[in-house]
Parts: sequence; C-alpha cells; structure tokens
Amino acid sequence: MKKAALILVILVLVVLSVIAVRHYKPVVDKSECTGCEDCVKVCPTNAIQVQEEKAEIVDSTCIDCRQCVRTCPQNAIKAAK
Repeated sequence: MKKAALILVILVLVVLSVIAVRHYKPVVDKSECTGCEDCVKVCPTNAIQVQEEKAEIVDSTCIDCRQCVRTCPQNAIKAAK
C-alpha cells in the first residue's frame, strides 16, 4: 500500500510540474523589425510571415524553439516572459 501511495504522490508532483511550466511564444517588436526575413528562413514550422515589411508570428504554429529570437539581427523578436 505504501508503494502505491508513493507512486501516486510522484505522479501528482510530475503532473503539477508540467502544468507549472508555461510556454511563451516570442513577440515581435514592430518598431525594431525591418522585414529582413531572416526569421522566416530559420523557422522550422513556417510560423512567421512578413506582412507590410514586419514579421508576424502565428501562435498556433509556433513551437517556441526561439530560433527566430537568436537569428534576428535587429533583436526585434524577444522571448516573451
């Protein structure tokens, strides 16, 4: 019985820790973006589009790999907090 209770406690802790980890999608600072499309080229899920010379991130497609954040030469894409 003690072993089952311990396993249950461990499972609950794992689930709670997974819930506590939040994934925040990157955010484009439109005033800094020059529309160079470097971020578009590195995005593995094609979640970035450039419209009117500004990058836009499609949240439903973004997997939060942050390649765009690391690649942007203008530092216009930030990891949201």
